[in-house]
Amino acid sequence: MKHRLLRALAVAVLACTGLIASGCVAQEPTNPEPISPLTFPEVRTIQNEQLEDFAALIPSEQIVDRWGPVEATAGLSCDTDLGGRRPYFQEETGTRMLTGGMDLYLSDSADVPAILEHFAASKSGLDWKVAAADGTNEAQADLVLESPDGFSYYVSFLPNTLDGKNDLSFTSFGPCVIPPKDFSPHDEY
Repeated sequence: MKHRLLRALAVAVLACTGLIASGCVAQEPTNPEPISPLTFPEVRTIQNEQLEDFAALIPSEQIVDRWGPVEATAGLSCDTDLGGRRPYFQEETGTRMLTGGMDLYLSDSADVPAILEHFAASKSGLDWKVAAADGTNEAQADLVLESPDGFSYYVSFLPNTLDGKNDLSFTSFGPCVIPPKDFSPHDEY
Protein backbone atom coordinates (compact mmCIF):
# COMPACT_ATOMS: atom_id res chain seq x y z
CA MET A 1 0.00 0.00 0.00
CA LYS A 2 2.81 2.40 0.91
CA HIS A 3 4.59 1.65 -2.40
CA ARG A 4 1.39 2.33 -4.39
CA LEU A 5 0.96 5.67 -2.65
CA LEU A 6 4.59 6.66 -3.30
CA ARG A 7 4.31 5.51 -6.93
CA ALA A 8 1.09 7.53 -7.42
CA LEU A 9 2.72 10.58 -5.82
CA ALA A 10 5.79 10.20 -8.06
CA VAL A 11 3.57 9.91 -11.17
CA ALA A 12 1.62 13.01 -10.11
CA VAL A 13 4.83 15.01 -9.55
CA LEU A 14 6.20 13.94 -12.94
CA ALA A 15 2.92 14.79 -14.66
CA CYS A 16 2.83 18.27 -13.09
CA THR A 17 6.48 18.84 -13.98
CA GLY A 18 5.80 17.78 -17.58
CA LEU A 19 2.82 20.12 -17.84
CA ILE A 20 4.75 23.04 -16.45
CA ALA A 21 7.74 22.37 -18.69
CA SER A 22 5.55 22.09 -21.79
CA GLY A 23 3.66 25.29 -21.07
CA CYS A 24 0.28 23.59 -20.83
CA VAL A 25 -0.47 25.13 -17.47
CA ALA A 26 -2.45 28.36 -17.70
CA GLN A 27 -0.12 31.31 -17.93
CA GLU A 28 -0.90 34.78 -16.78
CA PRO A 29 -1.78 37.06 -19.70
CA THR A 30 0.71 39.76 -20.51
CA ASN A 31 -0.45 43.31 -20.06
CA PRO A 32 -0.87 45.10 -23.38
CA GLU A 33 1.00 48.34 -23.81
CA PRO A 34 -1.02 51.33 -22.65
CA ILE A 35 -2.93 53.26 -25.26
CA SER A 36 -1.33 56.61 -25.88
CA PRO A 37 -3.33 59.64 -24.65
CA LEU A 38 -2.16 61.69 -27.66
CA THR A 39 -4.56 63.00 -30.30
CA PHE A 40 -4.09 62.61 -34.06
CA PRO A 41 -2.83 66.22 -34.47
CA GLU A 42 -0.35 65.74 -31.61
CA VAL A 43 0.91 62.47 -33.12
CA ARG A 44 1.40 64.09 -36.53
CA THR A 45 3.24 67.06 -35.01
CA ILE A 46 5.60 64.91 -32.91
CA GLN A 47 6.19 62.51 -35.80
CA ASN A 48 7.07 65.24 -38.31
CA GLU A 49 9.17 67.23 -35.84
CA GLN A 50 11.27 64.11 -35.19
CA LEU A 51 11.71 63.55 -38.93
CA GLU A 52 12.91 67.15 -39.26
CA ASP A 53 15.27 66.59 -36.30
CA PHE A 54 16.81 63.64 -38.17
CA ALA A 55 17.19 65.77 -41.31
CA ALA A 56 18.92 68.48 -39.27
CA LEU A 57 21.63 65.97 -38.28
CA ILE A 58 22.81 65.80 -41.91
CA PRO A 59 24.97 68.65 -43.22
CA SER A 60 22.73 70.73 -45.48
CA GLU A 61 25.20 70.61 -48.38
CA GLN A 62 24.76 66.81 -48.49
CA ILE A 63 20.98 67.06 -49.02
CA VAL A 64 20.36 67.85 -52.69
CA ASP A 65 16.57 67.41 -52.66
CA ARG A 66 13.79 66.23 -50.38
CA TRP A 67 10.20 65.07 -50.22
CA GLY A 68 8.04 65.32 -47.11
CA PRO A 69 7.45 64.92 -44.30
CA VAL A 70 4.03 63.49 -45.03
CA GLU A 71 1.29 65.96 -44.13
CA ALA A 72 -1.61 63.50 -43.68
CA THR A 73 -2.44 59.80 -43.98
CA ALA A 74 -5.37 57.55 -43.15
CA GLY A 75 -5.52 56.24 -39.59
CA LEU A 76 -4.56 52.56 -39.79
CA SER A 77 -6.02 49.98 -37.42
CA CYS A 78 -3.89 48.77 -34.52
CA ASP A 79 -5.99 45.64 -33.92
CA THR A 80 -4.16 42.38 -34.50
CA ASP A 81 -7.18 40.81 -36.16
CA LEU A 82 -6.72 43.32 -38.97
CA GLY A 83 -3.11 42.42 -39.62
CA GLY A 84 -1.25 44.25 -36.87
CA ARG A 85 1.59 42.81 -34.84
CA ARG A 86 2.51 43.13 -31.19
CA PRO A 87 3.78 45.01 -29.20
CA TYR A 88 2.65 48.10 -31.10
CA PHE A 89 -0.73 46.73 -32.02
CA GLN A 90 -3.47 46.09 -29.48
CA GLU A 91 -6.18 43.42 -29.46
CA GLU A 92 -9.70 44.69 -30.18
CA THR A 93 -9.16 48.21 -28.91
CA GLY A 94 -10.41 50.18 -31.88
CA THR A 95 -7.20 52.18 -31.75
CA ARG A 96 -5.57 53.70 -34.81
CA MET A 97 -2.10 54.83 -35.76
CA LEU A 98 -0.75 57.38 -38.21
CA THR A 99 2.03 56.56 -40.61
CA GLY A 100 4.37 59.11 -42.05
CA GLY A 101 7.58 59.51 -43.90
CA MET A 102 10.14 61.61 -45.64
CA ASP A 103 12.78 61.13 -48.34
CA LEU A 104 16.09 62.95 -48.31
CA TYR A 105 18.10 62.78 -51.52
CA LEU A 106 21.79 62.84 -50.70
CA SER A 107 24.85 63.88 -52.65
CA ASP A 108 27.26 61.20 -53.83
CA SER A 109 29.76 62.40 -51.23
CA ALA A 110 27.41 61.74 -48.28
CA ASP A 111 28.78 59.16 -45.83
CA VAL A 112 25.59 57.17 -45.23
CA PRO A 113 27.00 54.72 -42.63
CA ALA A 114 28.24 57.70 -40.61
CA ILE A 115 24.84 59.40 -40.95
CA LEU A 116 23.05 56.27 -39.69
CA GLU A 117 25.50 55.98 -36.80
CA HIS A 118 24.86 59.65 -35.99
CA PHE A 119 21.09 59.02 -35.91
CA ALA A 120 21.58 56.07 -33.53
CA ALA A 121 24.00 58.01 -31.32
CA SER A 122 21.56 60.93 -31.10
CA LYS A 123 19.11 58.64 -29.29
CA SER A 124 21.67 56.84 -27.12
CA GLY A 125 20.85 57.10 -23.43
CA LEU A 126 17.33 58.40 -24.08
CA ASP A 127 15.50 55.04 -23.61
CA TRP A 128 15.11 54.65 -27.38
CA LYS A 129 15.49 51.19 -28.89
CA VAL A 130 17.91 51.07 -31.80
CA ALA A 131 18.00 48.05 -34.13
CA ALA A 132 21.18 47.13 -35.93
CA ALA A 133 22.00 49.29 -38.92
CA ASP A 134 23.00 46.29 -41.00
CA GLY A 135 19.76 45.38 -42.78
CA THR A 136 19.24 42.27 -40.65
CA ASN A 137 16.52 43.59 -38.36
CA GLU A 138 12.95 42.36 -38.71
CA ALA A 139 11.94 45.27 -40.95
CA GLN A 140 14.97 44.85 -43.22
CA ALA A 141 15.61 48.57 -42.83
CA ASP A 142 19.10 49.95 -42.46
CA LEU A 143 18.16 51.43 -39.09
CA VAL A 144 15.12 51.18 -36.82
CA LEU A 145 14.63 53.70 -34.01
CA GLU A 146 11.79 53.32 -31.50
CA SER A 147 10.95 56.01 -28.97
CA PRO A 148 9.79 55.19 -25.45
CA ASP A 149 6.41 56.82 -26.19
CA GLY A 150 5.54 54.48 -29.08
CA PHE A 151 6.87 56.20 -32.20
CA SER A 152 9.04 54.20 -34.59
CA TYR A 153 11.19 55.30 -37.50
CA TYR A 154 12.52 52.96 -40.19
CA VAL A 155 15.42 54.36 -42.20
CA SER A 156 16.50 52.78 -45.49
CA PHE A 157 19.17 53.88 -47.91
CA LEU A 158 18.42 53.35 -51.59
CA PRO A 159 21.51 54.28 -53.63
CA ASN A 160 21.24 55.39 -57.23
CA THR A 161 17.49 55.00 -57.68
CA LEU A 162 15.84 54.96 -61.12
CA ASP A 163 16.06 58.72 -61.31
CA GLY A 164 19.74 58.61 -60.29
CA LYS A 165 19.27 59.85 -56.72
CA ASN A 166 20.64 58.51 -53.44
CA ASP A 167 17.46 58.22 -51.36
CA LEU A 168 17.56 58.13 -47.56
CA SER A 169 13.98 57.05 -46.95
CA PHE A 170 12.16 57.37 -43.61
CA THR A 171 8.96 55.53 -42.80
CA SER A 172 7.39 56.42 -39.46
CA PHE A 173 4.63 54.99 -37.31
CA GLY A 174 2.89 56.75 -34.46
CA PRO A 175 1.63 55.05 -31.29
CA CYS A 176 -1.84 53.52 -31.14
CA VAL A 177 -4.34 56.16 -30.07
CA ILE A 178 -8.09 56.51 -29.65
CA PRO A 179 -9.35 58.05 -32.90
CA PRO A 180 -11.51 61.18 -32.86
CA LYS A 181 -15.29 60.69 -32.54
CA ASP A 182 -15.82 61.71 -36.18
CA PHE A 183 -13.10 59.29 -37.41
CA SER A 184 -13.46 57.85 -40.90
CA PRO A 185 -11.04 55.26 -42.31
CA HIS A 186 -11.31 57.11 -45.62
CA ASP A 187 -10.15 60.48 -44.29
CA GLU A 188 -6.57 61.60 -43.81
CA TYR A 189 -5.22 63.01 -40.59
